Amino acid sequence: MRRDMDLVRRILLEVGDSDLPLDANALVTDEYPFEQVAYHIDLIGQAGLVWVDVSRMIGDRIVRAGIGPLTWEGNEYLDAIRDDTVWRRVKTRIAKTVGSATIDTVIAHLRVDQW
Repeated sequence: MRRDMDLVRRILLEVGDSDLPLDANALVTDEYPFEQVAYHIDLIGQAGLVWVDVSRMIGDRIVRAGIGPLTWEGNEYLDAIRDDTVWRRVKTRIAKTVGSATIDTVIAHLRVDQW
């Protein structure tokens, strides 16, 4: 499964706006099924942006994924990507220069964008 930075942003926005931890099922849409949401929750946790509680079955399939609250780093990242205009501008710049990006690359572009 490929990482989708728009989904990462969407999940972080939901978690940042919630007073309580969320379950992956609360974030599922027609566009983003449970498996994709749960995978991205796990990735966001690995990046240290948020606290996660992921349960797996044999074969490493995720069967439950809880998320929240944001860590300090998660709050910093979310503050940088919250504005839709800034987010679109950074995504366009990244697409033109490197094609895809890590979270660190996005943060670096956001810092440049703010200057």
